[in-house]
Amino acid sequence: MGLLSIAISIGASLAVVFLSGQAETGLETALMSPLPLAVGLLAGQIPLILLTWGAAGFYSSNRSEMLALRPPRGGWKVAFLALIPLFVVTGAWTALVATWKPEVVVGDLRLIGDLIQKEPVLALLAIGIGAPLSEELLFRGFLFSGLAKSRLGLWGAAGITSALWTVIHGYSVFGLIEVLAIGLYFSWLLVRTGSVWVTIFCHAVYNTAIGVALYFITLPPVPVPPT
Repeated sequence: MGLLSIAISIGASLAVVFLSGQAETGLETALMSPLPLAVGLLAGQIPLILLTWGAAGFYSSNRSEMLALRPPRGGWKVAFLALIPLFVVTGAWTALVATWKPEVVVGDLRLIGDLIQKEPVLALLAIGIGAPLSEELLFRGFLFSGLAKSRLGLWGAAGITSALWTVIHGYSVFGLIEVLAIGLYFSWLLVRTGSVWVTIFCHAVYNTAIGVALYFITLPPVPVPPT
């Protein structure tokens, strides 16, 4: 599923590059420019959602149950309450890293910041809707469900799916630590509430909040660390 999604994503980005005439700037540079990147992200996310939904049907006659697409235990209010520790902990971690190594935080946010500034609608669709749906359905829905039923159990599944989810993010070590912690928290939420809708909601709100903030805030140049 992942390889096909990546292939479609790259293909869509290449199409935008050549149709817009950006290939003259160099293929690597053109692929990382805002429009091809945003289109590529969305083009990869949509088939990943569909493929995950389709694959769930091979393992269960009830796809929604397989992917934990059910109302959360405790009601929908738990989804909103779950945002509090998410923002408090990640905010504290980011503030700590920014105080110690500001160049790391700026570097981690640079790509998405440029994307939001230049292609806000496509970028918000990709990070605020496409990423939460595709990633949560695959990692916390499909993979977690299967691994949790094996000898690994719930927390073995949480560790593996969170680690796999972490490695698809191209951040610094500090950024990856944050992503891993969020992945483990989302796994706990899934076990606690029984619903992947909660993690999709939290993921969407978190990403959208970062995207909106970066739209209104211009990142400074990456600071040069002292030698």
